[in-house]
Amino acid sequence: MGEQSLVTPIDFGNKEILILVTTFLVVISVVSTSIFFLSNDDMNETSVNPIFSGGDPLLQGEGHDHRNASQHNLSSGNVELLDFEPLTNPGNAEIQVATAPDGRTYVYQAGWSEFHITDVTDPRNITQVGKYYDPNTQVLDVKYLEYDGREYVITQNQLIDPGYADPNVGEWSDPFQVSVNLIDVTDKTNPIHVDSWYDADHPSGPHNLYTHMIDNEWYIFVANPDYEGCDIAVGEACGGVTIAHLNLQGSAARTLEGVPGSGYGHTVIKVGEYEVAWETTRGGWIYIHDMTVQTWPGTDPQDPRYEHTYVYGAYWEAGVRIGDVTDVPHPVNSPENYLFYGLGCKSTVGSPVTCLWRAPEVGYWMDFADFDGDGEPDSGSTGNENGGRSSYIHYTEPYPEMVDISHIRPELEGERHLVTAAVEVLSTDVGTGMIYVIDNTDYEVVNGNLRFLPKLVGDWEIPTSGLHCFGESCEAHSDGEEWLLFSPHNLDSGHFITDDEKPDQSYGGGWDGRLYISHYHAGLWIVDVETIIATGNSDDRNSSHLSSTVAYILPQNNAYGEPLDSNFYDFGWIPFLWAAEYHDGYTYLSCITSGLYIAQLDIDIPYMEEGSSTDD
Repeated sequence: MGEQSLVTPIDFGNKEILILVTTFLVVISVVSTSIFFLSNDDMNETSVNPIFSGGDPLLQGEGHDHRNASQHNLSSGNVELLDFEPLTNPGNAEIQVATAPDGRTYVYQAGWSEFHITDVTDPRNITQVGKYYDPNTQVLDVKYLEYDGREYVITQNQLIDPGYADPNVGEWSDPFQVSVNLIDVTDKTNPIHVDSWYDADHPSGPHNLYTHMIDNEWYIFVANPDYEGCDIAVGEACGGVTIAHLNLQGSAARTLEGVPGSGYGHTVIKVGEYEVAWETTRGGWIYIHDMTVQTWPGTDPQDPRYEHTYVYGAYWEAGVRIGDVTDVPHPVNSPENYLFYGLGCKSTVGSPVTCLWRAPEVGYWMDFADFDGDGEPDSGSTGNENGGRSSYIHYTEPYPEMVDISHIRPELEGERHLVTAAVEVLSTDVGTGMIYVIDNTDYEVVNGNLRFLPKLVGDWEIPTSGLHCFGESCEAHSDGEEWLLFSPHNLDSGHFITDDEKPDQSYGGGWDGRLYISHYHAGLWIVDVETIIATGNSDDRNSSHLSSTVAYILPQNNAYGEPLDSNFYDFGWIPFLWAAEYHDGYTYLSCITSGLYIAQLDIDIPYMEEGSSTDD
């Protein structure tokens, strides 16, 4: 365990800090002595990172109250909490930040039975300006788009808790509880329902959404984790991604004969699906959780991937999966296919009998970390699951730009395409959960078919993770309520061009990259992409993870958390971050149990009007 040790230098010059640190050290002493014994030699050999001068922020142990926000006022000192909006009730989930045509910036935030609209134009003085109540449960994801002068939000209903809907309609298969909804938010004070869409092929409902424009037409991609009563033999996408076109005002589909121009059931038009290639998996827990979509960012017209669009799916122990959705039925590029597949999907409410279009899988990555050193990636199928610390791939997204990394990895020449992935840990003997950086540049062509050859170039975990365990599998803290406690959840990538006015904060090369990671009760963690890649081959993981860490903050508002009104979710911890999104110099945090926070990293200040993010 020597590589997991940590020195935490403390400044005792302030009485309040002394009290806080003393309390903290008592907690950590309980935790540490329960898990392992650190020798002085181990401590002396460990790298010191000033980010941890306030101590280890992963607080647990006898006397610690996860629901008491006042006990979690910790940060690395280089992140400022700007403002907080409590919204209306706990159960907050995904967020999206967008600047409207009027120049004002808004946060759209899913909230259990509703979504909220918050004006964040002034990040130090934010105000909730609108709310849309959805009587169906649960609203976990929200995506914004703008088209032809109108603004829309897409939400989903996934029935996590049968019996907890309001009103209670009851069953998993009820179309009104497991739908995708299109809401007009042009008037932020008065969101208006436009259309709903139910997919009979996925009766448990969608978990995650993503919006992407393909050749000037908006599409939505919906993650549908559904395995019960599924028959792969007939082409059902049991844990697949449903793809639908949005026939909005101004869409080319409105000029196609046979496609109604507007009205219920005519705005969201399913055209096909993507499904994991099951024969390439290792078994274990295979579950489509989240996914993102990107048109290939390379600029070489001779590259076979040029202007192709790919979906990146997080499939837990099936890893990161890549599907090519370039040739999705399109009202301009393939109007005949669009009508054929669109009408076929509509006639049977999404059944595979007539809804036949499938996006081909063109690559995957499953080379998880091998902590036990047996030469096999740690996972359920190899006998070393450890709560999914290595293998429960929950979220994945491509980096927003191609980047040159030859200044840190000379063997990787030319512009590289990176993909990041985060696990979700339910319970673990040790650790908090991995973040992976994958090089997705190389490919091969076999029998005319392109296949990506992704490979791992670096990973990261909270540097003090080796001091901690949580959940039912943790002997030191055998608390079943602590499931998910310190796990990663979602992340966002930030890309920055550096120059004389905006100095490079990493390894040079003319760019900086940072990952903004929501880590549930461990708060927000910010890590440096170049450092992860530069130290990716290090045998001393703890040292490399320390050097990659830029900042952390546990946002708090001195509240006391209340458990959610749910049969499934019983935590009320503060903070408990669902999502982090970077946008124009600020980081927006959705706390499940308390509301919306805005924070700012000091080195992000020069980029308040620029910088790129995957979610831009």
